Amino acid sequence: MLVALWYTVNIALVIANKWLISTTGFKSTNLLTLFHMITSTLASGALVAGGVVPWKPLTLPLMGKVAVLSGSFTLSVATCMASLAYLPASFVQALGSTTPAFTAILAFLFQGRREARVTYAACLPVVAGIALASGGEPLFNGLGLALQLVACASRSFKTVLQAVLLTDDRERFHPMTLLAVTSALSALSLVPLVAVTEPGGIKQVLELHLLHPRTFGPLLALSCGCAYLANWTNFIISKRLGALTLQVLGNFKNVVAAAMALAVFGNPVTAMGLLGYAITTAGVFTYSHLVAKFPAHRVPAPLGWLIGLGPAPPRQVGIMPDTDTAAAMGSRKSLSAALVDEERAPLLRA
Repeated sequence: MLVALWYTVNIALVIANKWLISTTGFKSTNLLTLFHMITSTLASGALVAGGVVPWKPLTLPLMGKVAVLSGSFTLSVATCMASLAYLPASFVQALGSTTPAFTAILAFLFQGRREARVTYAACLPVVAGIALASGGEPLFNGLGLALQLVACASRSFKTVLQAVLLTDDRERFHPMTLLAVTSALSALSLVPLVAVTEPGGIKQVLELHLLHPRTFGPLLALSCGCAYLANWTNFIISKRLGALTLQVLGNFKNVVAAAMALAVFGNPVTAMGLLGYAITTAGVFTYSHLVAKFPAHRVPAPLGWLIGLGPAPPRQVGIMPDTDTAAAMGSRKSLSAALVDEERAPLLRA
């Protein structure tokens, strides 16, 4: 149900953005991202202020981690957009599909999460399929390649740090609270980026609103609303299923989005694209099965100290079926640890 909701709101966001851009001519994508962050800040902040979700006092070290989280998001947006000036969009998409590989490495380095070898192997068709569907574009520029790799790495780091803040005993943010704080800081960091890259963005918004009074405003509101729900479900998925799973689902989202674009907008699909999407789909189903069958293990994180996580003793993530779960309820400390362990269940069922 959770994964289905995540896909629903993310595909709705893709369609809303495509409608907004294709029917009105709105091109200020960084400004649109800023609007998304402002919406997420206001909506989640209202829930926190109303007492619907708990507020977490922010110490200076904790605020620093959240600032790094929002900064990595802004860096990924800026470098990804900058790479488009040097690389074809298809090649950018192909490079972006390698994000799960970056996430797997960073999750091990910073969280000490080590998946089974077969689980890592299942990521290969997930990555290769999207790369193939992107057309195998051979044209690239050295600077553009570097910018896109920075975008992938920062996106992966954001996902891993996000998972740490949501699951670590010492941090344990409520997803909505973390969304409120992160969105606010991200919005602040996006303001100078928008001012530099899209100085006429606000003027364009006003002009398009006057030119399309019945469609522009509602489509923009729909996009912002879907973005808020997408951000919220991203945090939930990251907390319950892990950073790597979130990125694998993100690659499969491209397949679903392509199918929806074909159904709604009649977008053309090549034979190579269909083959790539089929490979990615098979990879996601395989990953779903293996990640449930072979739970991740917790090992000492080589770089955990950089984000305030000391080395942890090796342990298996999740409560195994033959484990006496009653023992986990013996003390408040054990219960807390049990709640942090992630549930490993098949993500997709045939």
